[in-house]
Amino acid sequence: MHVNDPDESAGEMLSPSDMQRLRSRIQQIQESGLATPSQKLFELATQKSPYTLMTEFFAGASPQVSQAMQDAVTSLLGSLPPFEFDAQMTTTGDKLAALMLQLQMTGYMLRNAEYVLMVRKILQLKTRSVSEYRAAFDRIDLDGSGYIEVGEIETLLREVYKGEDAPSFEVASFLTLFDADADGKVSWDEFANLLGAIEEDSNIQPLGDAADGNAAPRPPITGTVTVRMDDGSEMEMDADAYMEQLAAEAQSLRQELSGLAMEEAERQAALSGSISSYVASLPEYQLKGLSSGISDDVVGAMRLLVQYILRAPDGDGSLAKDQSVTMEQAKLQTLCLYQLVLGYRLREAEATGEASDAIGS
Repeated sequence: MHVNDPDESAGEMLSPSDMQRLRSRIQQIQESGLATPSQKLFELATQKSPYTLMTEFFAGASPQVSQAMQDAVTSLLGSLPPFEFDAQMTTTGDKLAALMLQLQMTGYMLRNAEYVLMVRKILQLKTRSVSEYRAAFDRIDLDGSGYIEVGEIETLLREVYKGEDAPSFEVASFLTLFDADADGKVSWDEFANLLGAIEEDSNIQPLGDAADGNAAPRPPITGTVTVRMDDGSEMEMDADAYMEQLAAEAQSLRQELSGLAMEEAERQAALSGSISSYVASLPEYQLKGLSSGISDDVVGAMRLLVQYILRAPDGDGSLAKDQSVTMEQAKLQTLCLYQLVLGYRLREAEATGEASDAIGS
């Protein structure tokens, strides 16, 4: 993913000099001891210019994260038609503000989804069946208490760090993400809901004598059989021919079931490797779980970011709610990507403890 020249890609509303002036004001507030946690998080998120932040982010982000962000923007705005680089989109200040805030929330959620997929990989989960998730939960719950507690999280992550103690922020990140009711431990329901466990259908056993679809030799059959038709009438058929017909139908059903099993395996593989596919597969209540832990301080910082980015054309004050805004589609796409990166960045700062250091908590 490439980011064009900052003055062109980020749009006139993202002037680095404007950002610097606001950071100076925030610093003055901090020196007076009046800065709020949201303002400190805002400063953390805007330490670098949009161009620098996006360039560095996509240079170091995993291909899965980069693709998920591009998928989100493409899904929202559609693909840019060939040779129509001057395409423009017009909206109002309030709608653009709502879009930007939602995209920051989505970026925040994508960071959590990336973490969930990492946990799935650590636990070697291949499907999303309840039985497989339950077995994984029981492996982590060493004392059989029915909860995953801090010591058990540390033990799990110690395996990831090859016997070394995991950083405290990693343990805290795991607990914060999974512990929906904030009681300091992870229940089975919290574990299954966040990871996206689903009830599996009853297993359908393959027909025939051989699992690989090769039927065992059948002895010859003589005589006739009477078959009742759907309309109630009856007809006689050669018994051996009738059994051949049944065998052919059984083989066809086996092949159909095998095809369905392959499709499901391919789908599960996609869910394990693609953040977009994983997120798209989640029901609404599990999707909400990926962003339910967002704090008021982070939401406040997001609102500050939106408020400042949406500057009036004359640079004096914020854009009015009903004021018309026209942007080239390419610039709008970059602006949307910037919002996703900001949301991801705020969640990453929480996970690594950088946010706590900035706030001073």
